[in-house]
Amino acid sequence: MAFSKESFVDGYIAEVKENIDSINSLFVALKNDSSNKSVLKEILRKLHTIKGASRMLDFVQVEQLSHNLEDVFKSLDESKIEFSTNILKLSFKITEIIEECLACITEGTEHGSIAIWLDLCQKAAVGFFFDIDEIQNEMETSASVTSEISTDEENVESFDNISSVRIEISRINGIIESYDNLIMKQFRLKHQIELLEKKLQNRDAERIYEVPRLLKEELISAENSIFDTQRDLFALRMLPLEIILDPLRKQIEKESIKSSKQVKVDIPHTTFMLDKVILEQLKNILLHLVRNSLDHGIETPEVRSALGKNATGTISIHETQISNRIVITVSDDGAGINYAKIRERAASLYMNMHSEIETLQDSDLQQFLFMPGFSTASKASETSGRGMGLDIVRSSMEKIKGKIKIETKRNEGTSFELTIPLSLASQRGLFVVTGNTKVMIPSHYISEIITSTEDKIVNMQNRLFINTKSRNIPLYYLSSILEIDRQSKINCVIIVEYLETRMAIVVDSIQQNENVIINPLPRCLKNLSSMQGVVYDENYAIIPILDIPTIMQKMRELVFYDTKKNQARTTKSQKHILVVDDSSTTRQIEQAIFQADGYIVDTASDGIEALEKLRNKNIDAIITDINMPRMDGMILLSNIRRNPRYEHIPVIIVSGAYDKYAKKQFMEAGAQAYIVKSDFQRGNLLDTVKELLND
Repeated sequence: MAFSKESFVDGYIAEVKENIDSINSLFVALKNDSSNKSVLKEILRKLHTIKGASRMLDFVQVEQLSHNLEDVFKSLDESKIEFSTNILKLSFKITEIIEECLACITEGTEHGSIAIWLDLCQKAAVGFFFDIDEIQNEMETSASVTSEISTDEENVESFDNISSVRIEISRINGIIESYDNLIMKQFRLKHQIELLEKKLQNRDAERIYEVPRLLKEELISAENSIFDTQRDLFALRMLPLEIILDPLRKQIEKESIKSSKQVKVDIPHTTFMLDKVILEQLKNILLHLVRNSLDHGIETPEVRSALGKNATGTISIHETQISNRIVITVSDDGAGINYAKIRERAASLYMNMHSEIETLQDSDLQQFLFMPGFSTASKASETSGRGMGLDIVRSSMEKIKGKIKIETKRNEGTSFELTIPLSLASQRGLFVVTGNTKVMIPSHYISEIITSTEDKIVNMQNRLFINTKSRNIPLYYLSSILEIDRQSKINCVIIVEYLETRMAIVVDSIQQNENVIINPLPRCLKNLSSMQGVVYDENYAIIPILDIPTIMQKMRELVFYDTKKNQARTTKSQKHILVVDDSSTTRQIEQAIFQADGYIVDTASDGIEALEKLRNKNIDAIITDINMPRMDGMILLSNIRRNPRYEHIPVIIVSGAYDKYAKKQFMEAGAQAYIVKSDFQRGNLLDTVKELLND
């Protein structure tokens, strides 16, 4: 699951500063008694905590500094080197640089190079001689000379070469709010013109008739300016797509080696910019899709050669822009989708739908791929998400108002076409009316509008369909979806499409198609899952925006009601997770990850507190760190496995770094999984817990 690290930064900085203060005090204690093993262990534990939290939030410099200093104290603990004044000075210097890095994080700037300090730590860890005083003197002298040389150049520097500025998000949001008010005034002006035209219908004064024409001309000019302003304003908070594509290239290379498959990466560099909120979700979407291609799509070199293919497969990501939306195509030249397997798997999972599944077209079977827990794999795979299927992709795409389309050919490959808005702030939509209710349908879901329906309505098995383009599409009244009084006459029909599935919606009338500013749902409407937000019309009335994927799912639930009843009877209760870690930042992040997915979460700062929570609550799974005060992860695991009351509870070990020997020890002691903290953003933690709990 993707999470925003910004919400954890303040807590992280406070925690690291607290640990640094404590470590500096321990340095002094070690100076007084260099043989004190307990002090060494405590320093190592706190450095390990800083390293783990920094790795999770991707603060690389702090992670590297704490890791390299940790190596120095490991060598001291193992008596490979002796404690000296030089090491003490180096230790204090490293903590000073860490504090400088924290200040840079707060200010949003970058710290200078730390390479020389990392190198000194490596030398110290293996016992090489170095003179830190001499090194510092040389650095200070060099910095002084550089400052003198560059002073005059800095004074004459012009602002002409500055191509970017830092703008607070709050300021941007304020500008967008002002723009929203401007749009509402525009709607109001349109409405007034319409009223004026109606009043003038019985007048013959030529000059009076000129007024609406002039007003319309001015309005067109104002609209052009408004949309130019909108484009420029939204561009302020756009970020380059390249920032997620660049690490993705490396990720595919690494994971192809793990899977013993030969893969060529085809991801051209791009200049596209997207809303930051969209990029956060898109990172996980693309990662899941390329892993799916690696695991299910690309064959092994032996299989590819036997099929007459190049032994090296290709995974590509290409982008193009259509109007205000970007189309990203993730494709591979692998095995393609096996619809027979999907049909077989779907029939086994949804037994009450067996007859319907057997008659579905291949393209209609694609919807099962995006259902929670659905997978055609014979066993779970770490590469593609441990058997989680593509439901994570579906849910993430819905969050960013995107659309997915799949094209596949057996033994030729599969393409996932993602249609995504450039920004979530605005959206084009069609205003429609049923009864006295007005709503907006997002345009990118609309595939067809039918206004002449007399000869197209079909009644089959007591269900209404509309026949269009030689295909019968199930028909639903918008009034029934919104639970308002329904009119019997079918005036207009909107065909909507999502995941290769179509649905026809009956409305009374169609109004204008507009590009509008989206507002979040008011508090009184928060529980309406069928609405994705609201806009305002010319009368300042709140107009709901339909969430088409949710509405289509509700309609499927009505069709397969018996199946849903059976699923409801077998649905398990909400699961309870216990997170154990001495780092408050890590606890908060893990808690946020699980709570966002609907789990109940308790936390503990060490093993003793965890056992107390176990005694008082029914826990379904435990996630624990290794190094903690009072009681560490290994002792906690031993206590859990010795107690018959807790021995069945899955335990997942999290570590700041991968340690093959430590993993073996914990797995032999009864742990179910061992995960490195840097893998949290890959979704491994959440996916692993779901698999262990069959959730």
